[in-house]
Amino acid sequence: MAPKLKQTRARSEDKKDEKFEMILEAGKQLFLKKGTEGFSMRNLAEILGMTKNNLYNYIESKRELWIAIRNKFYNQFKEENLEIIKNHKGSKCDLIIKLYEHFLDFADRDYDKYKMMFNVIEAPPSSRTGPIEAKYREYRLLDGTTKLIQEAIDEGEIKKDTAPLLSLLTYSIVMGVAYIQMNRTKEHGPPSRVWETLQLSQVDVTFDQFKESTMQVLKHILTDK
Repeated sequence: MAPKLKQTRARSEDKKDEKFEMILEAGKQLFLKKGTEGFSMRNLAEILGMTKNNLYNYIESKRELWIAIRNKFYNQFKEENLEIIKNHKGSKCDLIIKLYEHFLDFADRDYDKYKMMFNVIEAPPSSRTGPIEAKYREYRLLDGTTKLIQEAIDEGEIKKDTAPLLSLLTYSIVMGVAYIQMNRTKEHGPPSRVWETLQLSQVDVTFDQFKESTMQVLKHILTDK
């Protein structure tokens, strides 16, 4: 009888995980549609066909849900970066460029994720720290690129001695490009599309052209080539 009990528990855990993933996906869509102020756990429960009390068995607040969604995206982003690092052959400078290119590709693949990850949609405030937030550790992209740039400087690939400044400058460029490209993409535009923003979608430049030019600028900044 024991094996059956174990299998039942396993199936129960799988169902719970599956339900939690459904909550994360529905929560993401509702945050994107309503923003953090318009979002409510009651509305989310209705969308999922759950009672509010049942929903609270999975997640205790909308801030906790927001962090859980963001953490999921960051973990995916981190795993893809680690795969790039693992398979890279070549200079540190080339690796930095690859990681920045991946940043732009990741954002272009799903600007909804980009909005949640980089605070285009801000986290809901809360007077207490929940269990998910207490365990949450942000993926610090700027720290990672600063470390790689410093290694490239130490190895003579980059003829400068200001790794933190170079990291901040190059990170700011790719972040800005991702944000501008998001605003140029009609289906993923911001909630309020003012005239100045609409101009961006009228520029006849493809994402690939925009990205390629960005990579050339970054390489020039890093290597003076």
